[in-house]
Amino acid sequence: MINKVFVSHATADVALAKLVVNFLKEAIGVPDANIFCSSLPGHSIPLMEDFNEHIRNQIEQPAIVIALLTPSYLESHFCLMELGAAWSRAHKTLAVVTSTVSFDAVTRTLGLKQAWRIDDHTKLFEFKRAFKDLELESRSSATWEGKAAEWRKRLPTVLRGLPSAKLVEKVKLDTAVAEAEELKRTFHEEGRTAKMQIARLEEDNAALQQKLANKEEGRPRVLIVEPEKLIALDLRQMLERARYDVVGVATTKQDAMIAALIEKPDIVLTETELEDGSSGIDLVNALYPLMDCFAIFVTAYPERLLKEGRPQPVDLVTKPFSPDEVLTKVLGATQFVLQRRTRTEP
Repeated sequence: MINKVFVSHATADVALAKLVVNFLKEAIGVPDANIFCSSLPGHSIPLMEDFNEHIRNQIEQPAIVIALLTPSYLESHFCLMELGAAWSRAHKTLAVVTSTVSFDAVTRTLGLKQAWRIDDHTKLFEFKRAFKDLELESRSSATWEGKAAEWRKRLPTVLRGLPSAKLVEKVKLDTAVAEAEELKRTFHEEGRTAKMQIARLEEDNAALQQKLANKEEGRPRVLIVEPEKLIALDLRQMLERARYDVVGVATTKQDAMIAALIEKPDIVLTETELEDGSSGIDLVNALYPLMDCFAIFVTAYPERLLKEGRPQPVDLVTKPFSPDEVLTKVLGATQFVLQRRTRTEP
């Protein structure tokens, strides 16, 4: 009867192999001479023997092959060859896996054979029964219980000392690459957003600096109140080219009131009918008691000034208008404001 037990393991896992071999001998009763384990003195390859040939002979007809499937084992080509030899010869093979190895590894290598997760102590007695057909040395129940307790105590320390996998599974690698790409996209988006925010802040800062410069130069300040965006843009560009300080553009009476109270314009260019149906005439009537400014109505509805009552002082530009006409009216309004302020200064 062949009684050999072949312990297939990775060299890096010698501590685990030693624990298993000692348990086989001391707890189960497998004779010392019947255990082959290439990493352990007394169970390995004799001096002067050819390594490959001796391993090949040992795995020809063992009674049982114990394969310690760890990350290091699955990364070793030699270990996988041993496992393949055991499978091809239909040997009785017990796959022992650690918690870091999936049971899928057993299915991929040995098929649908039941494996033992080595830290599942409820299966320890089944592990013992796997050797019942071998010629074993007698061990008492007390010895078994003591050695089983010692096994449960020492195993966690040995498992913690095993090296981790050096190779990364493709699924994990693909996941890591995808996460890295997502982080890269996120950082790119955040960077682009930050650049846009910085650009806006720089624009705002430049605008503030320009306002301060305009104020120091004493340039006339103009508020445009116009519901048509293109007309408002045309007026703004025209005035800025003429070196007027356009302090804001509004489309409703409410927005214009807020802008005027904040910016204190010298001149207000306004339409009579505003975007939300509010009145430019009402706007001017509300502003005159609050600040020293001059209103110019740039309007397609001049008749409303007669109908609703024309505030004083004001001027009028009828749409469609020419740039020279607007600039002439604005220049006149500027001179009027400056003269009035001169007369009122102490």
